[in-house]
Amino acid sequence: MSFRICHSCLLLTGVLSFSLCSTLNAQQVATAQPAASPAEATLLKAATEGKYTFLVFYKTNDAATQAMTATLKEGLSTRGEIATYAYVQVGQPGEKALVDRFDVSRAPMPMTIAVASNGAMTGMFAQKLTPEGIENSFVTPTMTKCMKSLQEGKLVLVCVKATEKAMTPVSLKDFQADPHFKDRLVSYSMLAADSAEGKFLKQMQLDAAAVKGTTTVLLAPPGVLVGKFDELASKDDIAAALAKAGKCCDDPNCRHHQPQQTAPRTATRPGVLRR
Repeated sequence: MSFRICHSCLLLTGVLSFSLCSTLNAQQVATAQPAASPAEATLLKAATEGKYTFLVFYKTNDAATQAMTATLKEGLSTRGEIATYAYVQVGQPGEKALVDRFDVSRAPMPMTIAVASNGAMTGMFAQKLTPEGIENSFVTPTMTKCMKSLQEGKLVLVCVKATEKAMTPVSLKDFQADPHFKDRLVSYSMLAADSAEGKFLKQMQLDAAAVKGTTTVLLAPPGVLVGKFDELASKDDIAAALAKAGKCCDDPNCRHHQPQQTAPRTATRPGVLRR
């Protein structure tokens, strides 16, 4: 399962613009900015509290919706400190903002979408929800950041370090400076031995004990594991792996689209990260 399922990132903030004209009264303000629906309010509150929100999208309260709801309530019954849930009835005018935001107007119903506090979608379940699905929706701190960036269409470089003092490879800095990539690239760092990141380490097919110095992992939307690179890999090695995976830039003159004379220093073939 990939990190992103062709949805845009969740925007939790809005700005109410209004005239400074003294005749603008409270009624006009309300007309200009409709009140948030209960589900939107729950989502915003959970974000400020650092919680996950499980949004249940449905059209009718049929047997499938009731079954999904029962599974969700049971799965979250012991997770009140980290998660909440809300219902969104598709087709109701007051819920249009959320339906449009998650692009679910034509999705099979019911559907539950798990949303982390930073807006990343960490799980999507159509028609049926399982306890395992709920469990897998809770991801690590760095994984949450990566998923949000991937859902925004960014390339992601993850520096997995053996120690806090491990150096960032020069190749990473060179890759970040490349005009073909710098505007669509983000990077994050994590310690291989961080127990809170164990799930993410497994997803990246890394063994904490085997990480020496810094291992750089390149991810591309929607959740493709492009490659893992040691400290001796060059910027061209990383770019070549990206091109081979079909995730390079759209510039036809980019030299990274050309056949490579030597194999890049990547420790893994392209694949897809499963949640």
